Amino acid sequence: MTGPLTPEDPTPQPLHQSGGDAEQAERAVKEVFRWYTARLTEARENGTDAETVDELRAGRDQAVDDLDRLDEADEDETVQIAVTYAARLKELTGN
Repeated sequence: MTGPLTPEDPTPQPLHQSGGDAEQAERAVKEVFRWYTARLTEARENGTDAETVDELRAGRDQAVDDLDRLDEADEDETVQIAVTYAARLKELTGN
């Protein structure tokens, strides 16, 4: 008869591991930033109306601001930024 199953590493790991959420948030924000930058470039090349260009610029600028916020964000704010930008990226790309 064998003994009870034990984990290989008995040291409990926290549910939130530092860096993981921050890295995910940063990746998502940068992806959204790149999306807006590409659309802005296309809009300028195609002579898109000023209102659309302004909307694209506002989205890109918000991404820059949120990327800066990540430097000082606590865990909850970091998770919220990650969730917000993952949803925004999905909306923008249709994936």
